[in-house]
Amino acid sequence: MSLFLQRIDAAPLNDSDLSAEFRQWISVLIDTLNEIIPTVQDSFNFLTAPSYTAAEIAAMSANLDNGVFLYDTTNNEYVGKQSGVLVKFTTTAYP
Repeated sequence: MSLFLQRIDAAPLNDSDLSAEFRQWISVLIDTLNEIIPTVQDSFNFLTAPSYTAAEIAAMSANLDNGVFLYDTTNNEYVGKQSGVLVKFTTTAYP
């Protein structure tokens, strides 16, 4: 199942009480959000584990929450934190 995030068409800024600067700011905000939405959408549709070296993982292990999933580029293996301890996930060739 793929996630599709709607883009923002435009902001209905017909109120004459709004300053030109504010209307411009809203316009830029909408453009920026529309540029970011595809990246967020792809991040959800193609979830990947962040890559770190073994040394980087060891250095940050105390600050990691349970359930985190990382990729160790030094040893080419997946690492996670379970019950407060780093564990590696072993895999076999696919398929």
